[in-house]
Amino acid sequence: MKPADSAQPFEPVNPAADSGGATQNGYLIGLDLGTSALKGVLLDVRGRLRHAAERKVHYRRPAPDQVVYEAENHWHTVCGLLRELSDAAPEPVQALAISGASGNTLLADDTGRALRPVISWLDQRTVGNQPLPGLDGLTAAAVRRVTGWPCLDRFPLAQLAWLRTHDPETYRAAAHVCMNTDWLIFRLTGHWIMDHSTATTFILQNQVARCWHTPYLERLGLRETQLSRLTGSGEAIGSLTAEAAAATGLSIDTQVATGAFDHPSAARAVGVLEAGQLLLSCGTSWVGFLPSNDRDALLDAELLCDPFLSEQGGPWAGMFSVPAIGPVIDWYLDHQIAPGLSGAARLQRFDTLAALAADGANGLRIDLHAPPAKVDAEPERIARAVMESAARAVNTHLERLRQRGFRFCQAVMVGGPGNSPIWPSIVADVTGLDIAVESVHAGAMGAAILAGIGSGCFANEHAARAIMESSAKSLNKSHSSEARRS
Repeated sequence: MKPADSAQPFEPVNPAADSGGATQNGYLIGLDLGTSALKGVLLDVRGRLRHAAERKVHYRRPAPDQVVYEAENHWHTVCGLLRELSDAAPEPVQALAISGASGNTLLADDTGRALRPVISWLDQRTVGNQPLPGLDGLTAAAVRRVTGWPCLDRFPLAQLAWLRTHDPETYRAAAHVCMNTDWLIFRLTGHWIMDHSTATTFILQNQVARCWHTPYLERLGLRETQLSRLTGSGEAIGSLTAEAAAATGLSIDTQVATGAFDHPSAARAVGVLEAGQLLLSCGTSWVGFLPSNDRDALLDAELLCDPFLSEQGGPWAGMFSVPAIGPVIDWYLDHQIAPGLSGAARLQRFDTLAALAADGANGLRIDLHAPPAKVDAEPERIARAVMESAARAVNTHLERLRQRGFRFCQAVMVGGPGNSPIWPSIVADVTGLDIAVESVHAGAMGAAILAGIGSGCFANEHAARAIMESSAKSLNKSHSSEARRS
Protein backbone atom coordinates (compact mmCIF):
# COMPACT_ATOMS: atom_id res chain seq x y z
CA MET A 1 0.00 0.00 0.00
CA LYS A 2 1.41 3.39 -0.97
CA PRO A 3 1.04 6.56 1.07
CA ALA A 4 -1.68 8.86 -0.17
CA ASP A 5 -0.74 12.08 -1.91
CA SER A 6 -0.75 15.23 0.19
CA ALA A 7 -1.84 18.65 -0.93
CA GLN A 8 1.15 20.18 0.92
CA PRO A 9 -0.57 23.55 1.46
CA PHE A 10 2.28 25.12 3.41
CA GLU A 11 4.94 25.67 0.75
CA PRO A 12 7.04 28.77 1.49
CA VAL A 13 6.26 31.60 -0.87
CA ASN A 14 7.80 34.89 -1.89
CA PRO A 15 6.65 37.58 0.58
CA ALA A 16 6.38 40.02 -2.32
CA ALA A 17 3.81 37.83 -4.08
CA ASP A 18 0.34 39.23 -4.53
CA SER A 19 -1.79 38.21 -1.59
CA GLY A 20 -5.04 39.33 -3.17
CA GLY A 21 -7.16 41.61 -1.02
CA ALA A 22 -6.55 44.19 1.67
CA THR A 23 -7.27 41.82 4.54
CA GLN A 24 -4.92 39.14 3.19
CA ASN A 25 -1.63 40.86 3.98
CA GLY A 26 -1.66 40.06 7.70
CA TYR A 27 0.93 37.87 9.39
CA LEU A 28 0.70 35.38 12.24
CA ILE A 29 3.33 33.66 14.36
CA GLY A 30 2.96 30.21 15.89
CA LEU A 31 5.43 28.67 18.33
CA ASP A 32 5.77 24.97 19.10
CA LEU A 33 7.86 24.57 22.24
CA GLY A 34 9.03 21.02 21.73
CA THR A 35 11.11 18.74 23.90
CA SER A 36 14.35 19.03 21.94
CA ALA A 37 13.73 22.24 19.97
CA LEU A 38 11.64 25.39 20.01
CA LYS A 39 10.09 25.82 16.58
CA GLY A 40 8.35 28.81 15.08
CA VAL A 41 6.60 29.76 11.86
CA LEU A 42 5.49 32.97 10.22
CA LEU A 43 2.26 32.55 8.25
CA ASP A 44 0.29 34.99 6.21
CA VAL A 45 -3.45 34.96 6.80
CA ARG A 46 -3.96 32.80 3.71
CA GLY A 47 -2.14 30.05 5.57
CA ARG A 48 1.06 30.22 3.55
CA LEU A 49 4.37 29.62 5.27
CA ARG A 50 6.64 32.65 4.97
CA HIS A 51 9.46 31.68 7.31
CA ALA A 52 10.38 28.93 9.76
CA ALA A 53 13.01 28.91 12.48
CA GLU A 54 14.03 26.91 15.50
CA ARG A 55 16.28 26.94 18.55
CA LYS A 56 17.67 24.08 20.61
CA VAL A 57 16.52 23.45 24.16
CA HIS A 58 19.39 23.38 26.64
CA TYR A 59 18.89 21.21 29.72
CA ARG A 60 20.87 20.72 32.90
CA ARG A 61 21.07 17.51 34.92
CA PRO A 62 21.85 18.50 38.52
CA ALA A 63 21.34 14.85 39.50
CA PRO A 64 21.11 11.66 37.41
CA ASP A 65 17.32 11.57 37.67
CA GLN A 66 16.75 15.31 37.23
CA VAL A 67 16.23 17.35 34.03
CA VAL A 68 15.79 21.11 34.36
CA TYR A 69 16.34 24.33 32.43
CA GLU A 70 16.73 27.96 33.39
CA ALA A 71 13.57 30.04 32.97
CA GLU A 72 15.32 33.30 32.11
CA ASN A 73 17.48 31.61 29.46
CA HIS A 74 14.29 30.07 28.07
CA TRP A 75 12.70 33.53 27.84
CA HIS A 76 15.68 34.96 25.95
CA THR A 77 15.70 31.99 23.56
CA VAL A 78 11.99 32.46 22.82
CA CYS A 79 12.55 36.19 22.32
CA GLY A 80 15.33 35.47 19.81
CA LEU A 81 13.06 33.08 17.93
CA LEU A 82 10.24 35.64 17.85
CA ARG A 83 12.64 38.35 16.67
CA GLU A 84 13.82 36.21 13.74
CA LEU A 85 10.23 35.53 12.71
CA SER A 86 9.27 39.18 13.16
CA ASP A 87 12.20 40.31 11.03
CA ALA A 88 10.99 38.04 8.23
CA ALA A 89 7.54 39.70 8.12
CA PRO A 90 7.14 42.45 5.49
CA GLU A 91 4.53 44.09 7.74
CA PRO A 92 3.81 44.07 11.50
CA VAL A 93 2.69 40.73 12.91
CA GLN A 94 -0.99 40.74 13.91
CA ALA A 95 -0.97 37.94 16.47
CA LEU A 96 0.95 35.05 17.96
CA ALA A 97 0.15 31.94 19.98
CA ILE A 98 2.23 29.33 21.79
CA SER A 99 1.69 25.57 21.77
CA GLY A 100 4.06 22.96 23.03
CA ALA A 101 5.05 19.78 24.82
CA SER A 102 4.03 21.05 28.23
CA GLY A 103 3.87 19.19 31.53
CA ASN A 104 6.68 21.05 33.29
CA THR A 105 6.71 22.93 36.60
CA LEU A 106 7.78 26.51 37.34
CA LEU A 107 7.49 28.42 40.62
CA ALA A 108 7.52 32.24 40.44
CA ASP A 109 7.23 35.17 42.83
CA ASP A 110 4.62 37.92 42.63
CA THR A 111 6.63 39.73 39.91
CA GLY A 112 6.89 36.60 37.77
CA ARG A 113 10.56 35.96 38.61
CA ALA A 114 11.34 32.25 38.57
CA LEU A 115 12.31 30.98 42.02
CA ARG A 116 14.09 27.86 40.79
CA PRO A 117 14.82 26.10 37.47
CA VAL A 118 11.92 24.72 35.43
CA ILE A 119 11.42 20.98 36.01
CA SER A 120 11.02 19.31 32.59
CA TRP A 121 8.52 16.55 31.89
CA LEU A 122 11.61 14.43 31.14
CA ASP A 123 12.59 14.64 34.83
CA GLN A 124 12.52 11.29 36.65
CA ARG A 125 12.90 12.36 40.30
CA THR A 126 9.33 11.33 41.11
CA VAL A 127 9.38 8.04 39.17
CA GLY A 128 9.60 4.70 40.97
CA ASN A 129 9.53 6.14 44.48
CA GLN A 130 7.00 5.68 47.25
CA PRO A 131 3.90 7.87 46.86
CA LEU A 132 4.66 11.40 47.94
CA PRO A 133 2.72 12.99 50.79
CA GLY A 134 -0.40 14.53 49.33
CA LEU A 135 -0.83 11.83 46.70
CA ASP A 136 -1.60 8.93 49.05
CA GLY A 137 -4.75 7.08 48.03
CA LEU A 138 -4.89 8.44 44.50
CA THR A 139 -5.00 5.94 41.65
CA ALA A 140 -4.01 6.49 38.05
CA ALA A 141 -7.50 5.51 36.93
CA ALA A 142 -9.14 8.07 39.20
CA VAL A 143 -6.76 10.81 38.09
CA ARG A 144 -7.47 9.97 34.44
CA ARG A 145 -11.23 10.36 34.95
CA VAL A 146 -10.80 13.82 36.44
CA THR A 147 -7.91 15.28 34.46
CA GLY A 148 -7.78 13.18 31.27
CA TRP A 149 -4.24 11.93 32.03
CA PRO A 150 -3.25 9.21 34.55
CA CYS A 151 0.04 10.76 35.71
CA LEU A 152 0.86 10.11 39.35
CA ASP A 153 4.65 9.81 39.12
CA ARG A 154 5.58 12.65 36.76
CA PHE A 155 4.29 15.94 35.36
CA PRO A 156 3.26 18.83 37.65
CA LEU A 157 0.96 16.91 39.99
CA ALA A 158 3.85 14.72 41.12
CA GLN A 159 6.52 17.41 40.72
CA LEU A 160 4.60 19.82 42.97
CA ALA A 161 4.16 17.10 45.59
CA TRP A 162 7.95 16.56 45.43
CA LEU A 163 8.70 20.29 45.76
CA ARG A 164 6.35 20.62 48.72
CA THR A 165 8.23 17.81 50.45
CA HIS A 166 11.83 18.56 49.43
CA ASP A 167 11.89 22.36 48.98
CA PRO A 168 9.12 23.60 51.27
CA GLU A 169 10.57 27.08 51.75
CA THR A 170 10.55 27.90 48.02
CA TYR A 171 7.21 26.16 47.62
CA ARG A 172 5.62 28.37 50.29
CA ALA A 173 7.18 31.48 48.75
CA ALA A 174 5.67 30.87 45.30
CA ALA A 175 3.02 33.43 44.37
CA HIS A 176 2.51 31.71 41.00
CA VAL A 177 2.59 28.00 40.20
CA CYS A 178 2.71 27.50 36.45
CA MET A 179 4.28 25.92 33.39
CA ASN A 180 6.60 27.50 30.84
CA THR A 181 3.71 28.34 28.48
CA ASP A 182 1.60 30.45 30.84
CA TRP A 183 4.78 31.99 32.29
CA LEU A 184 5.79 33.07 28.78
CA ILE A 185 2.30 34.48 28.20
CA PHE A 186 2.72 36.51 31.38
CA ARG A 187 6.12 37.77 30.21
CA LEU A 188 4.57 38.77 26.88
CA THR A 189 1.29 40.31 28.06
CA GLY A 190 1.27 40.71 31.84
CA HIS A 191 -1.66 38.25 32.13
CA TRP A 192 -1.63 34.82 33.82
CA ILE A 193 -3.74 32.60 31.51
CA MET A 194 -3.67 28.92 30.54
CA ASP A 195 -5.78 27.13 27.95
CA HIS A 196 -7.69 23.95 28.85
CA SER A 197 -5.64 21.77 26.50
CA THR A 198 -2.32 22.82 28.02
CA ALA A 199 -3.84 22.63 31.51
CA THR A 200 -4.56 18.95 30.92
CA THR A 201 -0.83 18.26 31.26
CA PHE A 202 -0.77 20.15 34.57
CA ILE A 203 -2.87 17.27 36.02
CA LEU A 204 -4.78 19.67 38.30
CA GLN A 205 -7.74 20.53 36.05
CA ASN A 206 -11.19 18.99 36.17
CA GLN A 207 -11.37 18.46 32.44
CA VAL A 208 -15.16 18.18 32.12
CA ALA A 209 -15.99 21.07 34.47
CA ARG A 210 -13.12 23.08 32.94
CA CYS A 211 -11.89 24.42 36.26
CA TRP A 212 -9.09 23.72 38.70
CA HIS A 213 -9.89 20.59 40.71
CA THR A 214 -10.20 21.79 44.31
CA PRO A 215 -9.51 18.38 45.96
CA TYR A 216 -6.12 18.18 44.21
CA LEU A 217 -5.27 21.77 45.11
CA GLU A 218 -6.07 21.01 48.74
CA ARG A 219 -3.81 17.94 48.66
CA LEU A 220 -0.93 20.15 47.52
CA GLY A 221 -1.73 23.11 49.75
CA LEU A 222 -2.34 25.38 46.75
CA ARG A 223 -4.74 28.28 46.32
CA GLU A 224 -6.54 28.84 43.04
CA THR A 225 -5.17 32.41 43.03
CA GLN A 226 -1.68 30.93 42.57
CA LEU A 227 -2.76 29.37 39.26
CA SER A 228 -3.47 30.94 35.90
CA ARG A 229 -7.00 31.68 34.76
CA LEU A 230 -8.36 28.90 32.55
CA THR A 231 -9.86 29.54 29.12
CA GLY A 232 -10.23 27.89 25.72
CA SER A 233 -7.68 27.58 22.94
CA GLY A 234 -7.60 30.39 20.40
CA GLU A 235 -8.89 32.99 22.86
CA ALA A 236 -7.60 36.57 22.74
CA ILE A 237 -5.44 37.48 25.75
CA GLY A 238 -4.16 40.96 25.00
CA SER A 239 -1.37 42.84 23.27
CA LEU A 240 2.34 42.79 24.00
CA THR A 241 3.76 44.92 26.77
CA ALA A 242 6.29 47.56 25.75
CA GLU A 243 9.05 45.49 27.39
CA ALA A 244 8.06 42.35 25.48
CA ALA A 245 7.79 44.27 22.20
CA ALA A 246 11.31 45.61 22.66
CA ALA A 247 12.67 42.14 23.51
CA THR A 248 11.01 40.39 20.55
CA GLY A 249 11.06 43.02 17.81
CA LEU A 250 7.28 42.82 17.58
CA SER A 251 4.79 45.68 17.93
CA ILE A 252 2.89 46.65 21.05
CA ASP A 253 -0.17 46.13 18.83
CA THR A 254 0.67 42.44 18.29
CA GLN A 255 -2.04 40.36 19.94
CA VAL A 256 -1.42 37.15 21.88
CA ALA A 257 -3.89 34.25 21.87
CA THR A 258 -4.00 31.00 23.82
CA GLY A 259 -2.52 27.90 22.21
CA ALA A 260 -2.83 24.17 22.95
CA PHE A 261 -0.84 21.06 23.73
CA ASP A 262 1.45 20.22 20.82
CA HIS A 263 -0.45 17.32 19.20
CA PRO A 264 -3.89 19.00 19.25
CA SER A 265 -2.15 22.00 17.76
CA ALA A 266 -0.66 19.91 14.95
CA ALA A 267 -4.05 18.28 14.29
CA ARG A 268 -5.55 21.72 13.64
CA ALA A 269 -2.86 22.46 11.08
CA VAL A 270 -3.33 19.29 9.04
CA GLY A 271 -7.13 19.13 9.19
CA VAL A 272 -7.54 16.18 11.58
CA LEU A 273 -10.70 17.64 13.08
CA GLU A 274 -13.35 14.89 12.95
CA ALA A 275 -14.00 11.56 14.61
CA GLY A 276 -12.50 8.72 12.56
CA GLN A 277 -9.46 10.71 11.48
CA LEU A 278 -5.96 9.94 12.77
CA LEU A 279 -2.75 11.96 13.16
CA LEU A 280 0.63 10.28 13.56
CA SER A 281 3.12 12.72 15.02
CA CYS A 282 6.64 11.31 14.77
CA GLY A 283 9.36 12.87 16.88
CA THR A 284 11.12 11.98 20.13
CA SER A 285 8.05 9.83 20.77
CA TRP A 286 5.60 8.69 18.11
CA VAL A 287 2.10 9.77 19.08
CA GLY A 288 -1.27 8.84 17.63
CA PHE A 289 -3.99 11.49 17.96
CA LEU A 290 -7.62 10.57 17.26
CA PRO A 291 -10.69 12.80 17.62
CA SER A 292 -13.74 11.13 19.16
CA ASN A 293 -17.18 12.27 20.25
CA ASP A 294 -17.13 9.93 23.26
CA ARG A 295 -14.79 10.95 26.09
CA ASP A 296 -15.67 7.86 28.12
CA ALA A 297 -14.65 5.61 25.22
CA LEU A 298 -11.27 7.34 25.08
CA LEU A 299 -10.75 6.90 28.81
CA ASP A 300 -11.94 3.28 28.76
CA ALA A 301 -9.35 2.63 26.04
CA GLU A 302 -6.72 4.10 28.41
CA LEU A 303 -5.85 6.91 26.03
CA LEU A 304 -4.66 10.33 27.10
CA CYS A 305 -7.62 12.66 26.65
CA ASP A 306 -7.56 16.23 25.34
CA PRO A 307 -10.56 18.63 25.29
CA PHE A 308 -9.72 19.52 21.67
CA LEU A 309 -12.85 21.01 19.99
CA SER A 310 -15.37 19.87 22.63
CA GLU A 311 -16.00 23.44 23.83
CA GLN A 312 -17.32 24.21 20.34
CA GLY A 313 -19.58 21.16 20.31
CA GLY A 314 -16.95 19.16 18.43
CA PRO A 315 -14.96 16.09 19.42
CA TRP A 316 -12.64 15.33 22.28
CA ALA A 317 -9.42 13.59 21.30
CA GLY A 318 -7.39 10.65 22.54
CA MET A 319 -3.67 10.06 22.30
CA PHE A 320 -1.47 7.00 22.50
CA SER A 321 2.30 7.12 22.62
CA VAL A 322 5.21 5.00 21.49
CA PRO A 323 7.50 6.76 23.95
CA ALA A 324 11.09 7.88 23.50
CA ILE A 325 11.96 5.77 20.44
CA GLY A 326 13.60 8.74 18.69
CA PRO A 327 16.83 8.54 20.73
CA VAL A 328 17.01 4.77 20.19
CA ILE A 329 16.62 5.22 16.43
CA ASP A 330 19.36 7.86 16.56
CA TRP A 331 21.67 5.37 18.31
CA TYR A 332 21.29 2.85 15.48
CA LEU A 333 21.85 5.61 12.95
CA ASP A 334 25.01 6.81 14.65
CA HIS A 335 26.50 3.40 15.40
CA GLN A 336 25.41 1.01 12.65
CA ILE A 337 23.46 2.66 9.83
CA ALA A 338 25.21 5.94 9.09
CA PRO A 339 28.22 6.29 11.44
CA GLY A 340 30.23 9.43 10.87
CA LEU A 341 27.51 11.18 8.88
CA SER A 342 25.29 14.04 9.97
CA GLY A 343 22.41 16.17 8.76
CA ALA A 344 20.90 15.43 5.35
CA ALA A 345 23.65 12.95 4.41
CA ARG A 346 22.88 10.86 7.49
CA LEU A 347 19.15 10.68 6.71
CA GLN A 348 19.75 10.04 3.01
CA ARG A 349 21.94 7.08 3.94
CA PHE A 350 19.17 5.78 6.21
CA ASP A 351 16.60 5.98 3.39
CA THR A 352 18.90 4.49 0.75
CA LEU A 353 19.84 1.49 2.87
CA ALA A 354 16.27 0.81 4.00
CA ALA A 355 15.12 0.83 0.35
CA LEU A 356 17.75 -1.78 -0.56
CA ALA A 357 16.50 -4.33 1.98
CA ALA A 358 13.59 -6.68 1.38
CA ASP A 359 10.27 -6.31 3.17
CA GLY A 360 10.66 -7.85 6.61
CA ALA A 361 14.44 -7.25 6.60
CA ASN A 362 14.89 -10.99 6.07
CA GLY A 363 13.48 -11.71 9.50
CA LEU A 364 15.50 -9.17 11.45
CA ARG A 365 13.53 -7.45 14.22
CA ILE A 366 14.75 -4.71 16.52
CA ASP A 367 12.99 -3.79 19.77
CA LEU A 368 13.01 0.00 19.95
CA HIS A 369 11.76 -0.15 23.54
CA ALA A 370 14.89 -2.01 24.69
CA PRO A 371 18.26 -0.36 25.29
CA PRO A 372 20.05 -0.21 21.92
CA ALA A 373 22.69 -2.86 21.30
CA LYS A 374 24.93 -3.76 18.39
CA VAL A 375 23.20 -6.00 15.83
CA ASP A 376 25.15 -8.52 13.75
CA ALA A 377 23.56 -7.76 10.39
CA GLU A 378 24.10 -5.74 7.23
CA PRO A 379 23.40 -1.98 7.55
CA GLU A 380 20.56 -2.13 5.02
CA ARG A 381 18.75 -4.82 6.99
CA ILE A 382 19.21 -2.82 10.21
CA ALA A 383 17.86 0.33 8.54
CA ARG A 384 14.80 -1.51 7.25
CA ALA A 385 14.24 -3.26 10.58
CA VAL A 386 14.35 0.03 12.48
CA MET A 387 11.73 1.62 10.20
CA GLU A 388 9.50 -1.46 10.34
CA SER A 389 9.84 -1.71 14.13
CA ALA A 390 8.54 1.85 14.56
CA ALA A 391 5.60 1.06 12.27
CA ARG A 392 4.80 -2.17 14.15
CA ALA A 393 4.87 -0.32 17.47
CA VAL A 394 2.22 2.08 16.13
CA ASN A 395 0.17 -0.80 14.73
CA THR A 396 0.09 -2.57 18.12
CA HIS A 397 -1.85 0.42 19.48
CA LEU A 398 -4.10 0.59 16.42
CA GLU A 399 -5.01 -3.10 16.68
CA ARG A 400 -5.96 -2.65 20.34
CA LEU A 401 -8.15 0.33 19.44
CA ARG A 402 -9.78 -1.52 16.54
CA GLN A 403 -10.77 -4.27 18.96
CA ARG A 404 -12.54 -1.57 20.99
CA GLY A 405 -14.52 -0.37 18.00
CA PHE A 406 -12.36 2.51 16.79
CA ARG A 407 -12.08 2.61 13.00
CA PHE A 408 -9.44 4.28 10.83
CA CYS A 409 -8.70 4.06 7.14
CA GLN A 410 -6.47 7.08 6.66
CA ALA A 411 -3.86 8.88 8.70
CA VAL A 412 -1.83 12.06 8.38
CA MET A 413 1.85 11.73 9.26
CA VAL A 414 3.88 14.71 10.50
CA GLY A 415 7.41 15.03 11.81
CA GLY A 416 10.86 14.21 10.51
CA PRO A 417 10.17 10.58 9.45
CA GLY A 418 7.46 11.91 7.13
CA ASN A 419 10.19 13.52 5.02
CA SER A 420 11.58 10.08 4.17
CA PRO A 421 10.69 8.77 0.67
CA ILE A 422 10.24 5.26 2.07
CA TRP A 423 9.21 5.37 5.74
CA PRO A 424 5.59 6.52 5.19
CA SER A 425 5.12 3.63 2.73
CA ILE A 426 6.41 1.19 5.33
CA VAL A 427 3.98 2.61 7.91
CA ALA A 428 1.18 2.29 5.33
CA ASP A 429 2.06 -1.35 4.56
CA VAL A 430 2.32 -2.39 8.22
CA THR A 431 -0.80 -0.58 9.45
CA GLY A 432 -3.03 -0.98 6.39
CA LEU A 433 -3.73 2.76 6.39
CA ASP A 434 -3.50 5.25 3.58
CA ILE A 435 -0.86 7.69 4.78
CA ALA A 436 -0.79 11.35 3.80
CA VAL A 437 2.30 13.37 4.69
CA GLU A 438 1.93 16.95 5.89
CA SER A 439 4.17 19.79 7.05
CA VAL A 440 7.01 19.08 9.44
CA HIS A 441 6.04 22.39 11.09
CA ALA A 442 2.51 21.24 11.96
CA GLY A 443 2.64 22.04 15.70
CA ALA A 444 3.74 25.61 15.09
CA MET A 445 1.30 25.92 12.17
CA GLY A 446 -1.54 24.97 14.49
CA ALA A 447 -0.44 27.60 16.98
CA ALA A 448 -0.48 30.20 14.18
CA ILE A 449 -4.03 29.10 13.33
CA LEU A 450 -5.03 29.65 16.96
CA ALA A 451 -3.39 33.09 16.80
CA GLY A 452 -5.52 33.79 13.73
CA ILE A 453 -8.68 32.63 15.49
CA GLY A 454 -7.92 34.73 18.55
CA SER A 455 -7.29 37.84 16.45
CA GLY A 456 -10.33 37.37 14.22
CA CYS A 457 -8.49 36.37 11.03
CA PHE A 458 -10.21 32.96 11.04
CA ALA A 459 -13.68 32.17 12.34
CA ASN A 460 -12.60 28.73 13.58
CA GLU A 461 -10.38 25.75 12.72
CA HIS A 462 -12.59 24.58 9.86
CA ALA A 463 -12.59 28.04 8.29
CA ALA A 464 -8.81 28.27 8.63
CA ARG A 465 -8.36 24.90 6.95
CA ALA A 466 -10.67 25.89 4.09
CA ILE A 467 -8.68 29.09 3.51
CA MET A 468 -5.42 27.15 3.52
CA GLU A 469 -6.69 24.54 1.07
CA SER A 470 -7.99 27.27 -1.23
CA SER A 471 -4.63 29.03 -1.04
CA ALA A 472 -2.81 25.78 -1.80
CA LYS A 473 -4.96 25.19 -4.91
CA SER A 474 -4.37 28.76 -6.06
CA LEU A 475 -0.64 28.42 -5.48
CA ASN A 476 -0.46 25.08 -7.29
CA LYS A 477 -2.40 26.55 -10.21
CA SER A 478 -0.01 29.50 -10.31
CA HIS A 479 2.99 27.17 -10.32
CA SER A 480 1.44 25.12 -13.13
CA SER A 481 0.91 28.26 -15.19
CA GLU A 482 4.51 29.28 -14.65
CA ALA A 483 5.67 25.83 -15.71
CA ARG A 484 3.66 26.04 -18.92
CA ARG A 485 5.06 29.47 -19.74
CA SER A 486 8.58 28.23 -19.22
